[in-house]
Amino acid sequence: MNADRPAAETPEPPLDANAEPSPAPLSLHKRLIRTGAERGADLVARAEPWLAVRCLRRFAAIGGRDRALVLGGQAFTTLIPLLIVVAAATSKQGPTAMADRLATRFHVTGASAQAIRTLFERPPGATGAITIAGVVVTLFSLLSLTRYLQRTYEAAWQLPAMGIRGTLNGMTATGVLVASLLVLSLLVGLLRNVPAGSALAFLLRIVVNTAVWLLLQRLLLSRRVSIRRLLPGSVVIAAGSALLTLYSALWMPRVIESNAGQYGIIGITFALLTWLIVVGFCMVVAAVISAEIGGAPKVQHRPLIPQSQSEPPAQQSG
Repeated sequence: MNADRPAAETPEPPLDANAEPSPAPLSLHKRLIRTGAERGADLVARAEPWLAVRCLRRFAAIGGRDRALVLGGQAFTTLIPLLIVVAAATSKQGPTAMADRLATRFHVTGASAQAIRTLFERPPGATGAITIAGVVVTLFSLLSLTRYLQRTYEAAWQLPAMGIRGTLNGMTATGVLVASLLVLSLLVGLLRNVPAGSALAFLLRIVVNTAVWLLLQRLLLSRRVSIRRLLPGSVVIAAGSALLTLYSALWMPRVIESNAGQYGIIGITFALLTWLIVVGFCMVVAAVISAEIGGAPKVQHRPLIPQSQSEPPAQQSG
């Protein structure tokens, strides 16, 4: 009798009006995206102690790409008036004295060298007023370039601007940089005819640039960072600048000859602008590496994996 009696149904639990409904199950596509995002975040977390990853984060945090482009553009607006002023100052040695030095510096000959001579040749009837105007423009351009380079180093080290005092330190750093380039070029020229002169010149560049960049960083940061913390970065910057010099000696002749053959005189300016943008990028990277090696404060950055992608959104109760 009991066997024929139907089994009693289990009563359903009462519904709670205040209880939140469980989230809907994720589709396969969304689960794959979530798994990939979690694995990517885990990989980034594991790579966080690496120097390269920290440098990339700092480079992105300070807007390194935009800073490199601005530095290259400002260096271009400074270099062209400077070359014109120098060409006017050396016109007594010949109308193409400055252009010949540039052609020798970039190892170009033939039509490319002639294009450089045409670009920087001083007109026969030029007067001293052009030189005075060029000096004024060069000084303003140099001041703007110095201030932006100083802001780049301050941003990399997470330091505030120093106002007038910082500007004076930056101008002093620029004077030291120009003087060191002149002295270093003379010393390297003396070593060209010495046996193993190329190797000696490379070592000389590293030694001199280490001391110069140690002083430059100290001035650009307005003496707020100790020399001990700046020394490792100065060694890296010196080695990088020596490699950049060798790379420019191999790369710039091809770029100048190619641009001069395609665009004529204006191609020379394109080549110079490209080269200065590369130099500006190296300057920003140098500031970032020096800050990371020197123990600068960590930069604030956005999470690589947004919260909305890593976790399903909470559903609101009706």
